[in-house]
Amino acid sequence: MKTASLSQAGRGRDGSVAVVTGASSGIGRELALQLAAGGARVCMVARRANKLDELVERIGNDRAVAVCGDVGDRELCRHAIETAVERFGKLDLLINNAGASMNALFEESDPRVFEDMMRVNYFGSVYMSQYALPHLRASGGSLIFISSVVGKRGFATRSGYAAAKFAIQGLFESLRVEYRGSTVHVGLVCPGYTETEIRSTALGADGRPRAEEGMTAGSVMPAADAAAAILEACAKRRRETVLTTGGKFMVALNRFCPALAERIASRVVG
Repeated sequence: MKTASLSQAGRGRDGSVAVVTGASSGIGRELALQLAAGGARVCMVARRANKLDELVERIGNDRAVAVCGDVGDRELCRHAIETAVERFGKLDLLINNAGASMNALFEESDPRVFEDMMRVNYFGSVYMSQYALPHLRASGGSLIFISSVVGKRGFATRSGYAAAKFAIQGLFESLRVEYRGSTVHVGLVCPGYTETEIRSTALGADGRPRAEEGMTAGSVMPAADAAAAILEACAKRRRETVLTTGGKFMVALNRFCPALAERIASRVVG
């Protein structure tokens, strides 16, 4: 793919092909819709078949395909990438958006909660990326990791989630080095508080969804705005992007005044 059309692919134009994980709701759903609205063909990956079916019907069978399953399953990830390429002939963009959170104190949490955090947030991104990269090299496409401000600064009751997102940061930085000078763009986006289901589906200490919203600090970004910002970052082939004013403030504060950032982070509990 020529450089001139890479920015178009980031916005879903020029017949590009994208795979979006965690596409059944929130940011992932908005990413799929906005990509399709821009002319892309989209392979959507998530666990809720009914939500995926609704999206395929809305976008159209000619431009959308759904793969239902858990990204923590390596074979499911292989199948998703193969499905996109077999259906649409290539792959220009992978957005590793699927994620799971937790909301419980470290000492009180079942160890399986931390295993789940790594399986979905980290290994899901590893599996998808490994299967996608040969195709992204061929197209000169983009590999995008959706992390979190919590991947820059740990918060109370989010220890397992933060650890998994910190792992994504390390993976991203390593791949930036490995693919430096290649045709592949590797990017990272760190949303702040966003209007998604992830807080209400966060796992409690027993490993079950809490089914209630956790505490937030500051404004909450609509999922549609977050998706638009992610696609803009991809289109401009940015290295790293932090979303929301509060998110940018916390990342900067953690860098220059970590003790104060720690005090603020300790207040966001429950």
